[in-house]
Amino acid sequence: MVAAPFCGKLLASLGADVLKIEPPRTGDPSRRRGPFPQDVPHPERSGLYLYVNTGKRGITLDLEDPEGRQVFSKLSQEADVVLHDLPPDPAHRLGLSTESISTESISTESIPSPNSELIVAAITPFGSSGPHSGFNAYDVNVFHAGGEGNLLPNGLALDHFPDRAPITAGSFMASYQGGVTAAVAVTAAVFARLSGAGGQFVDCSLQEAQLAIGYLPVQRLEAEGFVETRFSRYFRIGGVMPARDGYVELLTLEPKQWESLDRFTGSPEWTSAEMFQDPATHGAMVNRNLRAWTSGHDKEWLYQKGQREGVPFAPYYTPREVFESPQQRDRDYFIPVDHPKAGRYDYPGLPWRMTETPPRLGRAPLLGEHNSPVLRSLGYSQEDIVALARAGVI
Repeated sequence: MVAAPFCGKLLASLGADVLKIEPPRTGDPSRRRGPFPQDVPHPERSGLYLYVNTGKRGITLDLEDPEGRQVFSKLSQEADVVLHDLPPDPAHRLGLSTESISTESISTESIPSPNSELIVAAITPFGSSGPHSGFNAYDVNVFHAGGEGNLLPNGLALDHFPDRAPITAGSFMASYQGGVTAAVAVTAAVFARLSGAGGQFVDCSLQEAQLAIGYLPVQRLEAEGFVETRFSRYFRIGGVMPARDGYVELLTLEPKQWESLDRFTGSPEWTSAEMFQDPATHGAMVNRNLRAWTSGHDKEWLYQKGQREGVPFAPYYTPREVFESPQQRDRDYFIPVDHPKAGRYDYPGLPWRMTETPPRLGRAPLLGEHNSPVLRSLGYSQEDIVALARAGVI
């Protein structure tokens, strides 16, 4: 629902003409996921679908049907890249592997010669090879397969729930990371082809994308023989602190920061130098006092005044605070987008700016919105299109 669509979204924002193919009638599963405005489910109003599919055209096509595969084969002759998220066996069966797309043999003279320049990119949980390549997985499975979940919870949560089982990060973190990684790989393959490399297969593993950003524990194991845990990663003093109106993070890693904290809190006994020098003994007591102190102040006061005094406080912002942030508003990060079914909402933009070729952010397509123009471009008549619709192929 996220990794491959997000990859396509990023490519579309950079100027690619991205054509999203969905199953007829049901569409992409993210259309049923939500969230929905006013909590009223509707396939054209899913916030997840609308966000990860901006800037694309969309058609419906049944790839299980021979006629659907024939349409797809024609499309692949004109495409630079085919991007999918199916495991190896279903991908091969439906003609979505490199070999089957480039050598598809259908008994009709209307199919051109194989597209030897085609780039096929597969984004799967564990990659398209290896003993786990056929495994099904959700984002929670991929995140934990990358090892990061074993180090969570941490900070305040670890104090309150030391025996809690490993947890995952929210918001499809592993899938979004996989989408970004795949977009980089696909772009590299396109540039390689411009240099004469021809078509190729791009095999993207969500697990390996997660490992790429959380490699330090593996590196420590390899280099030092040290097995990192949530307790070894835990900072004995500081971490997540409650404020009167939310939470802040405090990370005092250097003596000068501890000295600043001592002055900032009025030099109580529990911030003396000896407490910082022996955090294993005094950390729990210091944190209890710190939390009692920070809970009497607003997080913005702790952040602004604390930073000015040399204390490394940082606030945890709510989604509303991020949405209304003057920083993001000044940079026009949120962009209003009109949609004929969902209405007008501000969408998150992209985390970069380009002065000469600014990124694009068009709306997500309706289910099957571009069936007719796309099929006509392939040589299908209106009668052919009606017949395909009646047969459930589109």
